[in-house]
Parts: sequence; C-alpha cells; structure tokens
Amino acid sequence: MEAPFDATSWDGITGAIYAGYGSVEGLWLLLVLAMVVIAIVFGWRHEEHAYKATEKK
Repeated sequence: MEAPFDATSWDGITGAIYAGYGSVEGLWLLLVLAMVVIAIVFGWRHEEHAYKATEKK
C-alpha cells in the first residue's frame, strides 16, 4: 500500500490520512455485502423451516 505523498518522515504531514489509499477496498466491500446477503438468505430459510416445524405440532 503506497502513501499518497512523497515524504521520508512524518514532519510536515498534516490533515487526515486515509489508510485505504490505493487498496482493493471495493473488492472487500463487495465480498462483505455478499456475505451479508448470504447470511440473510440462510437465516430466512432456517426461520421458515423452524416455523413450519412448530406449526405442525
């Protein structure tokens, strides 16, 4: 990961510095969103199955 500035020390560096500069942040975001959707789908299927199982009793 490269810094967005050319400096050999922190002297003179001011302001906010974003650590994700130049990374594959978008890929990680898409992976996390996909995992959230998968968790919701599997949770919904499980709850539907559990509800139907108790409905029969």
